[in-house]
Amino acid sequence: MDKKQTSNEKHFYIPLELTSETVITAEYKDCEVRWSKIGCRKVRTILIPATKEQYYEFMRPLWREDKRQQRHGADEVSADKARDDYELEVPDDFNLEEEVVKKELLAALRHELAALQDIDRTILLMLADGSSEAATGKAVGLSQKAVNKRKHKLYALLKEHLKDFR
Repeated sequence: MDKKQTSNEKHFYIPLELTSETVITAEYKDCEVRWSKIGCRKVRTILIPATKEQYYEFMRPLWREDKRQQRHGADEVSADKARDDYELEVPDDFNLEEEVVKKELLAALRHELAALQDIDRTILLMLADGSSEAATGKAVGLSQKAVNKRKHKLYALLKEHLKDFR
C-alpha cells in the first residue's frame, strides 16, 4: 500500500538556473520551467529534488549574501570585486612607504608655496611653465637678473624648509 504524504513531510528542491551554458541530463529534460528567486534575482529555473541537508548547503550562501546586501546595500564593493571588475592590479614595484612620503612632501610643498608672496609664486609658476627669466621679469616688473636672484633664493628657502623629505 502506498504511503500518502502527510502534512509533516516536507520536500526540498534546489532551483537550477537555466542559461545557455546549463547542461540538463535526460531525467530533468521534461521538468517544468518556472521563475524562481535565487538570491535577489528572478531567474528561469527547474527544481531539482534534494535532501534537507543538500538544500540548506546550497541555499545558505545565497541567504548570507542577501542579508549582507540588505545590511550594507548594493554600494558596498570589496577590494577583490573592484580589482576583478576594473582590472585593477597593484604594480609589482609598488612601495607604500614611498607613496606616503611623496604625498606628505606634496602637502608640505603646497603649504610652503601658499606662504610665499604673490610675486614669488608667480615667478615659480612661470618658470615651471617654461617661461624664460626675461619674460618672467617683464610679467612681474623685475629685471632678468632680479628674477634669477629671487629664483635661487626661493629654491634655497624651499630646500631648507623641505629638508626632512630628502
